[in-house]
Amino acid sequence: MGILLLLILALQTSAAAPSTADPFVGLRNQWASDLHARHVDDSLAQYADDADFISDAGRTHGMAALRELFKTITATYDSDLTFTSERVEVSGDLAYDSGTYTETLLTRATGKSQQMTGSYLTVYRRTSVGTSGNAVWLIKEQMWTGGEDVPRTSR
Repeated sequence: MGILLLLILALQTSAAAPSTADPFVGLRNQWASDLHARHVDDSLAQYADDADFISDAGRTHGMAALRELFKTITATYDSDLTFTSERVEVSGDLAYDSGTYTETLLTRATGKSQQMTGSYLTVYRRTSVGTSGNAVWLIKEQMWTGGEDVPRTSR
């Protein structure tokens, strides 16, 4: 009887435990892949129309401005980008993903390569898209910090 009770309790506990799977790993990887492939339209499809991109260079707001930013970036650089997510939290239709990145940028005009590291924060909003009304996560705000060598601090 004791073993059966332990088994039942274990099953109930595991069924009630929240999933630790990262729901945004595919979105992060697709974003990096689209940037690497210079697929501007595919990159922009991951953003809400009123999204903001924030970096050391300032704030870029809205789809038209994001399109110009991505055109400039993809015309100037080749990017090899890796994300390391450190925290993901979801609350209703909002979520955030926070972590670090490592990026190798190759300036096409000069052939110069730079190794960049820094931190990122992406805020997602779940939105119904298209006539089907399927809910998808879109980037509402995205922030990058850092540059050539941002030291990590312990938590």
